Amino acid sequence: MRRLGWDVGGRAWVWRHRLFAWVEESVRECAALLCNIVLQSNVHDSWRWLLDPVHGYSMKSSYCDITITGDIADISQVDDVWFKHIPSKVSILVWRLLHNRLPTKENLVQRGILLSTEGTCVAGCDDIESATRLFLHCNIFSVLWSNVRTRLGIYLVPSRELRHHFIQFTKMAGMPRSSHLSLTAIWFATVWVIWKEWNNRVFKKKNVY
Repeated sequence: MRRLGWDVGGRAWVWRHRLFAWVEESVRECAALLCNIVLQSNVHDSWRWLLDPVHGYSMKSSYCDITITGDIADISQVDDVWFKHIPSKVSILVWRLLHNRLPTKENLVQRGILLSTEGTCVAGCDDIESATRLFLHCNIFSVLWSNVRTRLGIYLVPSRELRHHFIQFTKMAGMPRSSHLSLTAIWFATVWVIWKEWNNRVFKKKNVY
């Protein structure tokens, strides 16, 4: 990639087909990470712990970084979206959702693909279709979460954030750890059903749910 040119407009970023909008954003992020990297043919690669470049990795430095920055929830949710018992396409959907990489109307408006007047929720609730709104607070789709909670006999404190909802649902306090995987699968399945319904309404113009 360096030989082809990984700077903006370089041949390393030439693709055989047009990229999706969410992929274009990831490419820009990747290009930004590579733009300041200088490769030297006479220098060997080596691992370096950025939190302590002099002494290297230690549990203490890791613990201090996590407790100071407050990123425990983020690290947990990244680790917990990949399971051998859950189809990869569902795990990828959840990963994109938790990183706000789905082509919701809010994201498409921000990228200039839709006009600002076209950003309302596909369910017709007249609010901006953000990922949080679509999957948690939409008057139509939120009913599914209520039905799931009723069937399971559980109660959740209302969450304003998808990550908090994910962690609260899958790591249900007071329930045995053996149930966490089952709760995770249920959360994934519910998200998948909502996204399938979103696709039906957007591309097939029909309501299934």
